[in-house]
Amino acid sequence: MVDFIAPSIVIVDDDAAVRDSLLIMLTLADLSVETCQSGAELLLLLETHKPDCLVLDVHMPGMGGLEVLERLKALGYTIPVIMISGNMDDATRTSAHQAGVSRILKKPFSGAILVETIQELIA
Repeated sequence: MVDFIAPSIVIVDDDAAVRDSLLIMLTLADLSVETCQSGAELLLLLETHKPDCLVLDVHMPGMGGLEVLERLKALGYTIPVIMISGNMDDATRTSAHQAGVSRILKKPFSGAILVETIQELIA
């Protein structure tokens, strides 16, 4: 018998309601989920944990999503990143792609779309 190891996802969003909602969606899809409320918290987590995919909010106090992407790139991380935002202008979208974002999802989005996107990126 082969043991199933659930893919590991980290959600980074300063909004607790968004984190909790995404946590429930992804847990129901048999994914292993960690949450962080800031980019700084994510960077600390990455010292001991290597997730399969990140779900990263663009607009956060302190270190925003773009700065997190740039730091990940500078540190040599190659983790697929799904950037989420309710409001993203063209300049931010372009910067996100230049920093290495894998996909961008506009809030609100369905749990099915998020799960499908994660599955595509980690396949």
